[in-house]
Amino acid sequence: MITVSPFLRASQKIVYQQIKRRMSDLKLSFTQISPKPDPVHGKPCSRSSHGLSVLDNGSLLVLYGGENVARTPLGDQQSLWFALKEDGSDSDWQWQCVLPADTKPPVRVAHAQAAVDHSVYVFGGRAGITMKEMAMNDLYQLDTTTRQWKLIETKGTPPTARSFHRMISIGDNLYVFGGCGEEGRLADLHKLDLTTLTWSNLGASSLLRGRGGPNLLKLQNDQKLAVVAGFAGEETNDGHAFCLQSNSWDPKLMEGLADMRPRSVNVAASSSKACIIFGGEVDPSQKGHEGAGGFTNDIVVLDSTTGDHLESIPAPSDGSSWPEVRGWSDGSLVEQNDGSASLFIFGGLSGDDSDPVRLDDLWRLDISSS
Repeated sequence: MITVSPFLRASQKIVYQQIKRRMSDLKLSFTQISPKPDPVHGKPCSRSSHGLSVLDNGSLLVLYGGENVARTPLGDQQSLWFALKEDGSDSDWQWQCVLPADTKPPVRVAHAQAAVDHSVYVFGGRAGITMKEMAMNDLYQLDTTTRQWKLIETKGTPPTARSFHRMISIGDNLYVFGGCGEEGRLADLHKLDLTTLTWSNLGASSLLRGRGGPNLLKLQNDQKLAVVAGFAGEETNDGHAFCLQSNSWDPKLMEGLADMRPRSVNVAASSSKACIIFGGEVDPSQKGHEGAGGFTNDIVVLDSTTGDHLESIPAPSDGSSWPEVRGWSDGSLVEQNDGSASLFIFGGLSGDDSDPVRLDDLWRLDISSS
């Protein structure tokens, strides 16, 4: 049972109180953020198939890559943006366009990115129209203090070239799962140790079909990874966990996900209180990546220990402020010492096959104990 608090028009917040969990109650609150434009370059154009990372305890957002026109990577003048929170209030965010120096990644869509300390790592993606055209498996590091890119030379065998995969960081390790490669949809898991810059192939799930647009979540205080949902020729709602201590996939699929609506290319993140999924594609487009399928804008709450589905929260029907339906978006979460967390979400694809609409809005979902 969800109790809805009054709509706070001044701050554009909606607070859902007392989402019953097995361990504690949650309070979720959406706020739209409208950073001031860059004095010279304005603000980021609408886009999908991009990446977003949050750093510096929630005061810096890094937006990279994507497409404003289907399958056409954004050029250097629009590819990389910082949003900086200058003071303490939401009115103090500022967009800054970061133009490339001599070393820069090739433009791309459908890459994966993850933040570690003051760096953002970008892996893979593609720059061509088909899944096989100009797919990449390079790794770049962006130092957000110097704003300089560096191509990282690694050891071991990297994941094959792919797009629409997922990458997350845990400590000094990056984990990459799945996506779409030349050989088809993938279900393999890889680890990069950033201290030695060595790749390890952790093996493919024998129980999941290969998939693009999956979710890669952290469970059990970062002791497990969980692959949940994604597109495997159809939208899915299954999941498979990987134990980081034993370096092995669990012997059976995750249970407790049957009540979650199947989906892919949504926003997802993990906190100590819950795993959160927002939106996504729930009905694939008849035009493939050229069109726009059916999308949702619900919030799905999963247990942070087991990954079980706990609650699906639909958008309010009273016209209150809430992100519109979307897929092909991205988001990133920062957690504070007190266990509260904020999930930032930017852009994505909305509309339908007859009128695909790319978005340029920025939202923050605050997660705390009620």
